[in-house]
Amino acid sequence: MDIIKTTSLIWFFLILVCCSSTKSMNSPMFKEGITKANDQKTEQDKLKQGNLALGIGIITLNEESYGKDKFIHIYNQDGSLWYQFTFYYNDSGRKFEYANENFKPFAFHLDYFVLALRCLDEDGNHYEVIVDEETGLKKFVRKDDETLKFETWEQHILKTFAVDFDREKNPLRETPGGKIKKVDLPKEVTFHPVEISGEWLKVRWDISKKKKNNTEFGWIKWKENNNLLVELFYFS
Repeated sequence: MDIIKTTSLIWFFLILVCCSSTKSMNSPMFKEGITKANDQKTEQDKLKQGNLALGIGIITLNEESYGKDKFIHIYNQDGSLWYQFTFYYNDSGRKFEYANENFKPFAFHLDYFVLALRCLDEDGNHYEVIVDEETGLKKFVRKDDETLKFETWEQHILKTFAVDFDREKNPLRETPGGKIKKVDLPKEVTFHPVEISGEWLKVRWDISKKKKNNTEFGWIKWKENNNLLVELFYFS
């Protein structure tokens, strides 16, 4: 009888554990955690862009003057505030407390302090920027805003971690505009930006991780007719 009672208690305990695990997987906190992970994946996917009109440059975060007490400010045409946010936010609730569904810039990632707004035009005091790449919504940032800075596309691309491109339409070349480079690329290859000459971007990649002095170089077009031809990756 003692053996039967002990066995019954063990089975009862196991059933409770299973029920508890099922409940936790369906709890709001668990689902919220999944949502956050998926949101981060979506954000990372948005970091790569291609075939877009360049405008005059990029507005990005000024790392030298940005700090915990600083906010990013974006304005309407009449000068009124449209949106403000900070990268230093309280994520204890697993939500971005300054979320704005109409803010979908060229590049944006909270964890890596990534911000890139396509800049279309400027006047004496403001830059006109695209704040929603899906709808083309335009807003303004102030030139005297110390949290932001203007970069040319050349400056911006060379600061990114990696680029990608259409290897059939935009093949690797030995020199800018020169012969197509015959190369056997690895299955998993990462192209890092090196230098820019006009419409041409020099990239480097590793042939094999096992070999020394295994770096190759080639040239691709990064723009054509004021359109961006490469995808940008801001972190590995």
